[in-house]
Amino acid sequence: MSTFKIPPIKTLIACISSPNQPIGARMRAAYHLKQIYQLPDTSDQTKLLIVDTLGTQVDRKEHGELMSHEIAYVMGQIRDKRGLKYLMETLRNRDNTTIVRHEAAEAIGAIGEEEGLEMEGCVGEEDDVEVVETVGIAVEFIKWRLKGESTEENMPIACACMTKKYDSTDPAPPHPSHSGMTYSELGGVIRDSSRGLWERYRAMFSLRNMGGGQAATELGRALVEDESSALFRHEVAFVLGQLQHPDGLPYLVECLRRKDEHPFARHEACEAVGAIDGDWETIEAVLKEFEKDGQRIVAESAMVAMDGRDYFGVLGGGEGEDGGFTTLKHGEGGEGDEIIGREGVINGHFNTVGAA
Repeated sequence: MSTFKIPPIKTLIACISSPNQPIGARMRAAYHLKQIYQLPDTSDQTKLLIVDTLGTQVDRKEHGELMSHEIAYVMGQIRDKRGLKYLMETLRNRDNTTIVRHEAAEAIGAIGEEEGLEMEGCVGEEDDVEVVETVGIAVEFIKWRLKGESTEENMPIACACMTKKYDSTDPAPPHPSHSGMTYSELGGVIRDSSRGLWERYRAMFSLRNMGGGQAATELGRALVEDESSALFRHEVAFVLGQLQHPDGLPYLVECLRRKDEHPFARHEACEAVGAIDGDWETIEAVLKEFEKDGQRIVAESAMVAMDGRDYFGVLGGGEGEDGGFTTLKHGEGGEGDEIIGREGVINGHFNTVGAA
């Protein structure tokens, strides 16, 4: 098995703190910091350093909205409540873009602390609907956790839809009532715009956990048929990226090619395309089609997707990559100089966050 070493933490911090670094390098820095945080022997002092590093970078406009939103996502995934102050401020700041504020709200929900409920006071009628919808779902998630419904004792595993195969903290859990439902029945739930987003999200993650081509097809139909919520479509694209199933690719490409689609959804579809298993030449051709897209976040997403595939998936990494991300020799770097498998790197990279 191919292995990679996480670069030294000082290298990662220097990279993510430098907006002039290539966005692919900064993205890798964010996810490597997440990996260091989650290592079992990482000290609390180092964890706090990582939280504060991410927190001071999340609201830096020089990074651009794609990078800022990705930092917020990582902060939600490490689930350290010491990051809440940074995320709340990012959500409150109406100078931030919709995508950045959305990701901050979702991260607050992922952390799951009661004080996160204060985010309801951070939005109002003047805010974009995507931000308001995100806050609503995040509040539902926090309340669900606080009620104790998130414990395994209250979530009987009766079918594949309840078996969590992914290491991401999701914005909504599958529901026990989905046990025994067919792919098409769950697909009907997620495509029913008369239902609330919380209910549709729960069905979405049940479908993802079931996996396979049928799940990708039902989710793909939801992506291209939905007209109710850009937030919903962007989450569907994210989940298709997690599935990595080739049957989802045509739907992602259709979403990406819709110039009237919200950049919210197009950018997520673009990153998801890069995560799909399959013929790299075909996928690369799609991504190259959009690397000069008129919407910056879409163009950057295409570049990031190609960077991730080249660095971790296709070329297998190696020395001489930009931003100082070379394969470390044994013993270099101190804390954080950790060997990890290729699969572990890919599954922790960008929106793949794949099967545990």
